[in-house]
Amino acid sequence: MKTAQGIAQRLLLPALLAAGFATCQAVFAADLDLAPSELAGSRHTSASQPGAALAMVDQRGSELLAEIAQRGSDLEAYILQSGYANTASVDQLGHGNSAWVSQAGSFNNAEIDQFGSDNTAHVSQRGNGNQAQIEQFGSGHGASVDQRGSGLTVMVRQYR
Repeated sequence: MKTAQGIAQRLLLPALLAAGFATCQAVFAADLDLAPSELAGSRHTSASQPGAALAMVDQRGSELLAEIAQRGSDLEAYILQSGYANTASVDQLGHGNSAWVSQAGSFNNAEIDQFGSDNTAHVSQRGNGNQAQIEQFGSGHGASVDQRGSGLTVMVRQYR
């Protein structure tokens, strides 16, 4: 865990955060250029992390599902999925927050709930079933949703 977090803090996060949402979205989209042979199998991932937390998920295809629930401190979360039944979810509670989801094609769905502190969220889904939901209750907020085609639907609520 500390190794993955150290790598992300030294290499990935500074580059993504310095460049902003647009570049992060471009990086995720570039990573989704896949051959059909890479889209085999079922993938299911779940993580729950009380404490400092950083979670990354990268799934490439089939029935996909990823959940991350983190409770407190600096937090982060990334889910990057690709084709078929998609679905993602991030649920964070308090302090540094942040979250990213990026999915490609098929039934889509994403949900980010962050409850307090500095917040930020991002969802990007490309085609088919779509839907997204970002709810952030307290503090700095943010949010960015970018769905490009098919069913679409979005709900963003940011309270105080």
